[in-house]
Amino acid sequence: MNFKVILFLSICISFTFCKNEASKTPTTTLPSNPNTAKLDEYFTALTRLKEFNGCVIVQQNGEEVFKKAFNLTEQKDSSLYVTTASQFDVRSISKLMAKASILQLEQEGKIKRTDYLNKYIPDFPNGEKITIEHLMYNQSGLPREYVDLQQNEFDLSNEQVIDLAKKQTLEFEPGTDTRYSNVGFQVLYYVIGQIANTSFSQNLHHIFFDRLQMDDSGGHFYADNSNLNKYAYGHELNDNGDIIPIKDFLPETFKMGKIYSTIDDLMSFISYLEKEPFVSILKNKSGVIGHAGGTDGKRAYIHSNPELKYKFVFLTNYDAIPFQKIIEDVQKILEGKPYDVPKEINRIAIEISEDILKKYVGAYNFEEIEHLILEVKLEEGKLVVYQDGENNGVLFPESETVFFSDKKSAESFEFRKNDKASFDALMDFRGAKWEGVRL
Repeated sequence: MNFKVILFLSICISFTFCKNEASKTPTTTLPSNPNTAKLDEYFTALTRLKEFNGCVIVQQNGEEVFKKAFNLTEQKDSSLYVTTASQFDVRSISKLMAKASILQLEQEGKIKRTDYLNKYIPDFPNGEKITIEHLMYNQSGLPREYVDLQQNEFDLSNEQVIDLAKKQTLEFEPGTDTRYSNVGFQVLYYVIGQIANTSFSQNLHHIFFDRLQMDDSGGHFYADNSNLNKYAYGHELNDNGDIIPIKDFLPETFKMGKIYSTIDDLMSFISYLEKEPFVSILKNKSGVIGHAGGTDGKRAYIHSNPELKYKFVFLTNYDAIPFQKIIEDVQKILEGKPYDVPKEINRIAIEISEDILKKYVGAYNFEEIEHLILEVKLEEGKLVVYQDGENNGVLFPESETVFFSDKKSAESFEFRKNDKASFDALMDFRGAKWEGVRL
């Protein structure tokens, strides 16, 4: 399925230091740890299938058990080639950094999570209803993305970003619901910068990067980025199956939260968050501190389970990876649960009646992907997906409810009965699962 929508993968997942240049052999301090070989086997298999290019670091019981770079090319002069010292965009992991920044500023008496937004931006509409905590936990009511934006985000100043945020209509009353909001975090980045009398990214240097000796981390904009000398450019597959680099920031890039880092530096950061007051506030219901990030050509993930005493980070400059499955499988490996080593997929289509196919015809709203509308039609006895009136491909049935478009891919489109005697959809795309509600 060749969906044109940009999937940011900025999901707060709820299931949610020696530097080494070697790219072929893991650096391990516990060679007898069985998980070292399992992790190496797992990521080597992924790379062999052309489903991973990037770096991984894992700690368990306070010891580093795995650190390695995996490459789809052996050409060291290729923009795709990375080492364990490469600097990657962390994308929405900057949101976790923003939450931690608020907690640090609160410790210093400079802000309270219960403060209302109008204390810091007096003329912000509904600022007397939206708290800093609402912004931190996607409960502000602000939309996921800016509506009716007339110019490229990349060209906007910080003040223009906030002026546009003021014009957005709340999707719900603050504090009454939870809905992922990039707009809300742009506001939070701005507030942090205002309080610190600097930029969000420069403030990260002051309160985390310098303190934790995260010497290879920084902000692309509004901060000193003179240490950015091992940058991993993003890559994606084009329609011909070729891997192509993305060497410029996309027009829909906002500058305030653009941070780069390494697996070592992020391991230092997530380790720091295992201390109080961070751990008690930032961990989710599963006891995990974690965050994902991604855009075209880039994926990032950071994870700590303080109770089970393991943590891991992986960063990639290639987006055609089974993102969510990697997260789940690494947890299974570290928790001693059954998992499957990645292997080549060869799915087989079956024949099902048109009476069954007709049940799935309709439009589906994927709210978490900027309200993406996908329309499923029945044409010549096959289901076809349309986006914005354009044919996005045929869905082949693997069962009566699960469909695929590429027999070599794990991506799928599943139809599930809802309580309205109809069907909703669950789309597995680029390693993340998205729910679509039948309109």
